[in-house]
Amino acid sequence: MIGDTVILGVLAISAYRDWMEKKIYIYGPIFCGIIGILLHVLFQERTLADMLGGAAVGAAVLLVAWLGRECVGIGDGIILVVSGVFLGFWRNLTLLLTALVLAAMAALFLLVVKRKERKYRLPFVPFLLAAYLMQLI
Repeated sequence: MIGDTVILGVLAISAYRDWMEKKIYIYGPIFCGIIGILLHVLFQERTLADMLGGAAVGAAVLLVAWLGRECVGIGDGIILVVSGVFLGFWRNLTLLLTALVLAAMAALFLLVVKRKERKYRLPFVPFLLAAYLMQLI
C-alpha cells in the first residue's frame, strides 16, 4: 500500500511537470527509488530478482534513449527504473506497454485530427500515470 502511494505520487508529480514544462526532474524519483529499495529490504514485499527485473525494463528504455539520441527521454527511463523497483518485472512491463498503446493512440489522433507534424514532442509520463491508474482499477 505504501509503495502504491509512493509510485502514484512520483508519477503524478512527474506527469504534471512533463506536461507543463516538458522536463522531468530526476532527483525526486531517484530518492523515491531508494526509499522503495529500503522498503522492500525491510518488509520483503518483492524479491531482489523481481526488483532488478522491474528496473531492467526501465534500463532498456534508458538504453533506447541513449542509442536513439533521446527519441525517448532519459527521464522516462529513470521513472520506469523507479517504478520497476516498486512494481516488479511483469507489472512494470505491463505499465510500459499500456502507456505505449495510449501514447500511440494520442499520437494518431494528433496526426490525423489536429494535423500536428511528425516531429511533435509528446510527453510520455502522463501516459505512464494513466496506465498506472488503469492498473490500480
